[in-house]
Amino acid sequence: MTEQKFNVSYIGYRPNTNLDDTIEELEKVGAKMELLPFLDDEDEIIQKTKGADALIVVEAPITRKVLSALGDDNCKAVLRTGVGFDCIDVEAATDNGIAVINIPDMWTREVANHAMTLLLTSNRKLVNQFNDVRNETWSPTPSAHFGPLHTETVGIVGMGRIGSAFARRIAAFETEVIAYDPYIDDAAFEAVGAISVSFNELLSRSDYVSVHTPLNDETHHLIDAEALSKMKSNAYLINTSRGPVVDEAALINALQQGQILGAGLDVLESEPPDPSNPLLSMDNVVITPHSAHYSQLSMAIRPRRYGLEVAAVLEGRKPINLVNPPVLEVLHLQ
Repeated sequence: MTEQKFNVSYIGYRPNTNLDDTIEELEKVGAKMELLPFLDDEDEIIQKTKGADALIVVEAPITRKVLSALGDDNCKAVLRTGVGFDCIDVEAATDNGIAVINIPDMWTREVANHAMTLLLTSNRKLVNQFNDVRNETWSPTPSAHFGPLHTETVGIVGMGRIGSAFARRIAAFETEVIAYDPYIDDAAFEAVGAISVSFNELLSRSDYVSVHTPLNDETHHLIDAEALSKMKSNAYLINTSRGPVVDEAALINALQQGQILGAGLDVLESEPPDPSNPLLSMDNVVITPHSAHYSQLSMAIRPRRYGLEVAAVLEGRKPINLVNPPVLEVLHLQ
């Protein structure tokens, strides 16, 4: 074992989480990892992580106040264990010379598959049909609206790794695939068989709108009352990105008023939802517990990446997925 030179704090540890691979990679560079439970208080985070050279965060508010304290202690990196990094103040991290790292590429297929599952479940009314059968109603010709899927139009908002993977999957169902993403070129759309359109055109044409954007100031409540009003009355909204990308109150109202036909959601604005949340009692809504990322394989391979990425920064090397490249002006990584 290499002599200990660094301390790493892991925030959000669950007792059944196997982090042996993370520990192994960190030990190679002389780093010891301390396991902490979920923390949501700034002062407690500062107190518990004092002296840390790096943080690994499942979910915790890594605010400017926290990052300033970490910077004073010469912390070099904060790694978020998922794709989204909205719990980290990236600008503040850069100001304090701290690298922000995420893991965007280890469960792309799982999330794309989950979005497909939500879409197909909505299209075929699987939950409703199963409940009917369980209640001794056997109807081979259901009265509900069933779109054919083939010949229908699927609109994808956000064409990053997951959106592109979803596009390739849904195209195989003989759908028309249109997409909106102002940050990629036409070749990226063409590569997955999607047609680039404006946001408003996507909303008005799509029978299914699948959201795959990160959460930031630009995308917060991107799907709001105005956006929902532009969707077809027989359209479904699918969201496997982040809950606050959708204005949940507006979605509830749109569903109650029949402005859209239904929704398939893996994420909500508040998780877990309040038991009184109207979405939970709607027959035309399918909800899963932010589990789109999950598979036995993805869970097995991600811990080693945590260790490799943090170890790279501690040794002065650039990580694979650096969220804030401007930090390189201060934190000189090779």
